[in-house]
Amino acid sequence: MKTGRVNPIILLIIVACLLYALYNSVSILLLGLFGETTVGTLTSYSNRLDESRAPSNESRTVAKGYRFTVGGREYQGHSTYKSDEAWPNLKEGERRTELISYLAFFPRVNKPTHLVDFDELGVGGVFFYLVTIVGSVILLVLLRREMRRT
Repeated sequence: MKTGRVNPIILLIIVACLLYALYNSVSILLLGLFGETTVGTLTSYSNRLDESRAPSNESRTVAKGYRFTVGGREYQGHSTYKSDEAWPNLKEGERRTELISYLAFFPRVNKPTHLVDFDELGVGGVFFYLVTIVGSVILLVLLRREMRRT
């Protein structure tokens, strides 16, 4: 017997995905507009080749862990993104620095600067994040309306 109700676990997964997309897009735009920049230290680095014939900046998946200090307090972050970047992995005791953007009023929101720089994102990148924000909000509103109907 069908009741027309959505499984609550499926609903929770959908809402979590939409909220994550919203958080990620808003944080990238806020960091690009209002972010402060500092020098951080990489704590981990790895990359893997996904597709050797992929378009520019899509051939590898790069994962970075980093730490930085703001106002005498240390913060940590991690970022995974697509790129053509292929540095060797960090060796024991090796030190590499990275520019980190963070929000002055809430440094836990942070990313490597090159991921939030509007010049590097380009018009298409900024447009993508704006569409993601608007689309996520619309889908959340539609989902809420649909759930009230059932």
